[in-house]
Amino acid sequence: MGVPSRFVTEYPKRCLALLDAAEPIAREHDLLTSFALLAAASVLVIPYERLKGHHPNKQERGSALYEALRNLERKPWREAPFWAGGEPGHWQFSRIMGDPNDVAGWRDEANRPSTSADANSIGKRKSGEVLRVLRNALAHGNVVYLNKDGREAAGTPAHFIAFLSRYEEDAAQRDQSETYRLVAVADEHFLAFLRQWALWLVNFPHDDRLIEAA
Repeated sequence: MGVPSRFVTEYPKRCLALLDAAEPIAREHDLLTSFALLAAASVLVIPYERLKGHHPNKQERGSALYEALRNLERKPWREAPFWAGGEPGHWQFSRIMGDPNDVAGWRDEANRPSTSADANSIGKRKSGEVLRVLRNALAHGNVVYLNKDGREAAGTPAHFIAFLSRYEEDAAQRDQSETYRLVAVADEHFLAFLRQWALWLVNFPHDDRLIEAA
């Protein structure tokens, strides 16, 4: 396959083809959680970074997709256009105050378990907030496998993926350096999101004027 004329849409299309080919193998070998992370590093992070304003690639500036991402970041997560009106599944968004390595001791700012329903603020979150946590966690390796009980227990099957991103709101928290935003989601729901995200990207029209101006 040749060099893509529009990387940020053609590359996700190729990733979708790889997902279709490799997902059955991952399931057969009980590697779905790791497969979802492997896919996310490419399907999510690369197009997302290329669409950011600071990226040296200028091909997408001013495109419909570039503007759509700006608008997407302000939309509620559950109403993001890539869901196409479907159900996103269960997502958790909360905070971790304290040592992120102490998974059993994760608590939010109200001292509630960070993975509890009471601590979940996903319904109030914009898409940009969730995407930034996912991007930062993937870029820095701040990812934790959790079992069905929401615990990090060696030897038990992974079910949830927890993504952690540093978040300091005030000087005291910056000094402590142990405040994180947390996004947690079942591996099945995360993989479904990656597909919907990629499908959203590839449906944007090709604009030859942008290539000529690049």
